[in-house]
Amino acid sequence: MSVRRRQVLKGALSLSALSLSYPLLKPAAGFAAEKTTALVIGGGLSGLNCALLLSDFGIDVILLEGSDRVGGRAHTADGVETRPEYGASEVGRSYARAIDLCSRLDVNLLPDIRSLMPMSNYVDGTWVRSGEWADSPVNRMADSERELPPLMVGMGLLSRLNPLKNLDDWLSPEFAGYDISMRELFMNNGVSDAALRLAGVPMDLRMTSSLGMMQERTRTLFDANFGRTQTQAADTPFGLAATREEGEETFPVRTIEGGTSRLPEAMAAALGDRVRLGKVVAEIDMSGSDAEIRCLDGSRYSADFVVSAMPFTTLRNISISPEFAGRQAEAVLTLGYRGTTRAWGVIEKPYWEDDGLEPSFFTDETIQTLVVLDKLPGEDTHRFSVIFTGPSSARIDQLPDDQALALIESEIARIRPSTKGKMRFVDLYGWRKNPLIQGCRHLFRPGQISRFAREMIVPHHRLHFAGEHTRRMDFGMEAALESGERAAFEILQRA
Repeated sequence: MSVRRRQVLKGALSLSALSLSYPLLKPAAGFAAEKTTALVIGGGLSGLNCALLLSDFGIDVILLEGSDRVGGRAHTADGVETRPEYGASEVGRSYARAIDLCSRLDVNLLPDIRSLMPMSNYVDGTWVRSGEWADSPVNRMADSERELPPLMVGMGLLSRLNPLKNLDDWLSPEFAGYDISMRELFMNNGVSDAALRLAGVPMDLRMTSSLGMMQERTRTLFDANFGRTQTQAADTPFGLAATREEGEETFPVRTIEGGTSRLPEAMAAALGDRVRLGKVVAEIDMSGSDAEIRCLDGSRYSADFVVSAMPFTTLRNISISPEFAGRQAEAVLTLGYRGTTRAWGVIEKPYWEDDGLEPSFFTDETIQTLVVLDKLPGEDTHRFSVIFTGPSSARIDQLPDDQALALIESEIARIRPSTKGKMRFVDLYGWRKNPLIQGCRHLFRPGQISRFAREMIVPHHRLHFAGEHTRRMDFGMEAALESGERAAFEILQRA
């Protein structure tokens, strides 16, 4: 049976309005369909959690994963020196689902005692140490903006303007007026041109919804202060962090022993042969009495219910019948995704001892952020990571990996000569280049939350939705698990 060419949109939208066309994957000749009650597409944390919960309640379930591994964006690079985490890396203090799963599946959690070393700044071709930034002539920001470190300007300003108090406030019509670009929000509130420029280095201010980022900031603050008698959260270069209270047993952040991949692997092991790898789905046909799913390799499945635990970047390439319509179709076809690209390595000699600057640094040039991690007891060398997000990630991803690494190394040596010959790169990874994901995370564009954030997760006939992009209350790994739980209970209510 040939793959149907679906209309791009129905109802509120039209093809001419979007001017978009997405390729549909064409499956090979099919085999006899394997029958199951629920079929989950996507073997990340959300899909695995959904399948586990359905199985626990006695529902027959099969999980299809397009790649040769489970975990999605929870991916430990086991074959690489230092075993970097490509995606998810930390378990927050309020990640109840993740902590419970680790306990149930005998996955060990360890306190994360490694810290980032202090950060200098290279702005407008001039080096400025962190303690000198607020009063530096290079710092052209205005008034209280000057106290914000360059890497934290955008999120620091957003925190000052964030009206959200509860975790689900972002979905309330009361706050719809904040569903504007971060650039518009900042300009409406008198942010200086210099602050706008620095805030735009790690993120595209024009294409990022202020309301979406406020939700993340609110959730991160909740995690930092979870279970505490008083607020003790503090800004760090990568969000909010909390110090450990005296006598407190729970660490603010924990990691998974052996790498984050150990959790999805344990979840898949609990499901056994119900997990099928290398299954790229091409078609979901719900026009009959059940859902018929076809894969590129010709395998076929029949299910009463289907869960898409894939990012919309992947779902866009699947033929769906009946087609999506209205704002849900708009969400599937237009929800934004942001890339993150990282390079990892080891410091063979502490270059900061030669130039007097702090080990980590931020720049407003080709290199965005380099962080150096403190050595743990028993380690001989420091580890480092070069991080590109937003527009800088898109630019570096245009190059083949070997050329990108060569450029990164040469640019670091150009602006900081003391590093030459003292850094050794071991790996580079960009999520935008992963064909089954095409981005490290979703990112609501201005106006998208108000238009379709609620509608986009409503079940479509027999098709339900999971994945971190469908979260309601949580963030990160916990958001993925939350969404899988929600999809499972939707099916349990219908089954």
